[in-house]
Amino acid sequence: MNTAMAIISHAVRMLTYDTRTTLQILLPPLALVVGSAAAAAVLAPSALHLLYIQVPNDDLPTVASLAVLLGLGIIGLTGYALMAILWHRHVLLNGDARSAALRPDVPTVFSYLWRATLVGLVQMLVSIPIAFAMALVGGAALSTGASPSLLIFVVLGVLSGVLFLWVALRISMVLPAAAMGQKMRIAESWQITASAATPILGAALILALLNGVISLAATTLLPDAPGIRLVIETVIYALEGLVFISVLTTLYGHLVEGRPLHQPTEE
Repeated sequence: MNTAMAIISHAVRMLTYDTRTTLQILLPPLALVVGSAAAAAVLAPSALHLLYIQVPNDDLPTVASLAVLLGLGIIGLTGYALMAILWHRHVLLNGDARSAALRPDVPTVFSYLWRATLVGLVQMLVSIPIAFAMALVGGAALSTGASPSLLIFVVLGVLSGVLFLWVALRISMVLPAAAMGQKMRIAESWQITASAATPILGAALILALLNGVISLAATTLLPDAPGIRLVIETVIYALEGLVFISVLTTLYGHLVEGRPLHQPTEE
């Protein structure tokens, strides 16, 4: 667990070590992500209303409203990808290469988006047996005749989240590699991370617990207004995503490039 804590600590430390530089790099794509959510709140309120609240059929949003929401969603996802690419490159590029090649070219962006899509598809496939296994355990708890406590379902939820994140971290070394303009297959990522499978599991547990606490607080405290809720949720998910991106960068630097975990930033 010490190595898992070191991975998370290093990832957070990289984000907070030089906040001015971090903001200079991440604010533009972050503004794109949050701005797309704010635009959706203004331009497609009926579509958002459908997402958050069940409405009668006569109040269904128009096709145009749904198209606007879809388009803004794509813009937001692109902003998220740019945020990840810029952070990977900022941390992993060294010396003159950092300032000269920090901004990715179009092929690099498309390569990253393609690999992110592949990783997402693999995660979807993996989530099926995970969900099935958790459903079996939950069903077994219900079949005992006694009323299972809420704690059982909370634990099952955390376990499924941990397994999902563990797989995501194991197969996602392809993303920092793509950000650096290098090719890596998902099978290679799985093989590279095999030596750190247990620490990565610990890191996934920490991330799952943090995300769970934040999600619970958000569910309790966020307003019901769909537009405001979307913007706040987008900010929360972006911050959670930044930590995940920084963990990926940490793992890539440590496992692929042989960097130690105790350094606050790269030289």
